[in-house]
Amino acid sequence: MKAVAFPSKIANLSFPSGLFFRSPAKFLSRGLSSSLSSPCRKLTRGRKGVGSLMSQSLSSSISSLSTSFSSQRESELLEAQLSSPKPKSPPPQFPWLIVGLGNPGKKYQGTRHNVGFEMVDALADAEGISMNTVNFKALFGKGVIGNQPILLAKPQTFMNLSGESVGQIVSFYKIPLKQVLVVYDDLDLPFGKLRLLPKGGHGGHNGMRSIIDRLKGSRDFPRLRIGIGRPPGKMDTANFVLRQFNRQEQGELDYTFQTGIEAIRILLLEGINKSSSVKGFESLSRQIELTNQIDPFRDYRELSNELRRIICPSFSLAAAMYGGDEVSAIVVDLGSHTCKAGYAGEDAPKAVFPSVVGAVDGVEAMDMDVDSTKTNSNSDDSKTNFVESGKGKRKLYVGSQALNYRRDHMEVLSPMKDGIVSDWDLVDNIWEHAFRSCLMIDPKEHPMLLAEPPLNSQQQREKAAELMFEKYKVPALFMAKNPVLTSFATGRATSLVVDCGGGSTTIAPVHDGYVLQKAVVSSPIGGEFLTDCLLKSLESKGIKIRPRYSFKRKEIRAGEFQVEDVHLPDTMESYKLFCQRMIVGDIKDSICRVPDTPYDDKSYSNIPTTSYELPDGQTLEIGADRFKVPDVMFNPSIAQTIPGMEKCADMIPSARGLPHMVMESINKCDVDIRRELYSSILLAGGTSSMQQLKERLEKDLIEESPHSARVKVLASGNTTERRFSVWIGGSILASLGSFQQMWFSKSEYEEHGASYIQRKCP
Repeated sequence: MKAVAFPSKIANLSFPSGLFFRSPAKFLSRGLSSSLSSPCRKLTRGRKGVGSLMSQSLSSSISSLSTSFSSQRESELLEAQLSSPKPKSPPPQFPWLIVGLGNPGKKYQGTRHNVGFEMVDALADAEGISMNTVNFKALFGKGVIGNQPILLAKPQTFMNLSGESVGQIVSFYKIPLKQVLVVYDDLDLPFGKLRLLPKGGHGGHNGMRSIIDRLKGSRDFPRLRIGIGRPPGKMDTANFVLRQFNRQEQGELDYTFQTGIEAIRILLLEGINKSSSVKGFESLSRQIELTNQIDPFRDYRELSNELRRIICPSFSLAAAMYGGDEVSAIVVDLGSHTCKAGYAGEDAPKAVFPSVVGAVDGVEAMDMDVDSTKTNSNSDDSKTNFVESGKGKRKLYVGSQALNYRRDHMEVLSPMKDGIVSDWDLVDNIWEHAFRSCLMIDPKEHPMLLAEPPLNSQQQREKAAELMFEKYKVPALFMAKNPVLTSFATGRATSLVVDCGGGSTTIAPVHDGYVLQKAVVSSPIGGEFLTDCLLKSLESKGIKIRPRYSFKRKEIRAGEFQVEDVHLPDTMESYKLFCQRMIVGDIKDSICRVPDTPYDDKSYSNIPTTSYELPDGQTLEIGADRFKVPDVMFNPSIAQTIPGMEKCADMIPSARGLPHMVMESINKCDVDIRRELYSSILLAGGTSSMQQLKERLEKDLIEESPHSARVKVLASGNTTERRFSVWIGGSILASLGSFQQMWFSKSEYEEHGASYIQRKCP
């Protein structure tokens, strides 16, 4: 493992705009007189008699004293003033001009060519800037970002004549070209990607061509290009750029705008010269050229500042920036539903398999193993796709293919309980399978980054460190909280992470790279609970969910099949439930949808049904259940109305809906950061990909939150990024050069013991 050394960053010190030095003569003649005489004037105000006379006498004496002092020293001070160099006045502060390109009128509203307009609108909304003024042939607005004044403009001259408006604004306000940022669409970038450059040509864009012509051919001004993708098939380019975004694209675009706003803020407040000095803009193969020289550091606070400079709408950007041969760390995220493992610097995990284990008692496993070897003699499954262990007189089977093969007396066990590891033997076998069978690596050669739940105990962390160093002999280890990694995956250091996982839903605020433990809120209602609700609801209606192993299909005629049941009395109930959950989980992911308003039976009694074909050929017609089950996340009491969910009666009353959990978590945080948390709510986890979840949560929070709060729920339009957000954040973190000195090394473990993990991984 090779650590990367960065040169030190030099701080640029400057005085506030209102602070300057006066010349000695002015200070003595003005400052002394005013500072001494003003208290006397206050004493005489409204007073009469002896006190008044004394005050007036004192005032005149001091006044004459200051005049005499000034006259005696006048020549000396004047000579000193002339001989000394005059202090420089602070340079005038010019505003930044941010221009979004597009075409005016409702006809072009929401089209791809107008994405520059939409970016400026999003920035104006985020900073509270009004864009109602028409000036310089543009919709015009003035505001401030930090202490930097800005001008926002949307030229109303149509795209091809945008330079007329921009030229007038630049000339009137005498704005340097290095402070003119133009935002526009780009066909050559993939949809939703950003590219920030300090200068360049027009690239065939008519709006940029017009601006360059009006600026006397100068191209030395920054520009932010937003990718709209290429037209599909043989579609005409002009028709494509004037086509509106669909709903899914608009959702992903909102996510891109949030990233663009962060990029603009950093550009204005920290300057473009810092970035360009590191040759970050010279590599056009990168999606965003906004990198900085960064000091080596040791804590998360400074690391989060670095991540804020890596503005990336998706992980592939960060992987392009920081991936490489220098770091070959392995990132492992053991979730309650699936285990994800892969190399740091990649955009997705290489190994994804269920985080449950099949277990068979020792004697029965010996008999079964002989039969399975004969049955699977022509398959590699029995050799490479499951791991066996004789611990505790039981054989353990790990991995998708090993679990898909039914075995007599095989129980399906989970190593997790309420999001915390409860069986380390099972975890050990899951890790073994990930390293040896999936990634096919030797753990001795790779540092390990493990994702952990926010409520993980000290004993759990020390046990994980002990297992990694003692059994797997890893050279280095780091453990990071799931919400922190999710926040880092989106390039944010502060956010409220709503992690809707398989076994639970966790709300955790992250501030400057740290989880605020006191404000973490958790609920047992996760994806598997919703799956059980849907399964029980279907069974109550007489619908039988047959696992794939329990039947055979024979073709009687062309297109006609006969289903025959297979009697397997030694199949364990837990394995049957595992197989049923796989089928019902697919039904839930395919057709279920969060209702726009709270569910009630009357409103949804006549809802149109949706068809779904089961593996045995049955066709289901599902109506109200596809809305009722997802609404359990917002109103857990609905689960009590589902037949068969009586076993959860003691748990449901204490569970809270998603909006209430979010507000409870924010209210437990400091008042100063609540506003920022409301505007940075991140959805993550596999269950968060359910249709309309983002829109319903945002709607409910707007209704229930304080009026001053600006609620914004952010979710990647790519469901894979939501599902793997924790792993992606770990991949970004472990591939940063400046992170390499934060590892908990094997030598430190041998010197200090497992408890040292608390200090190295806060």
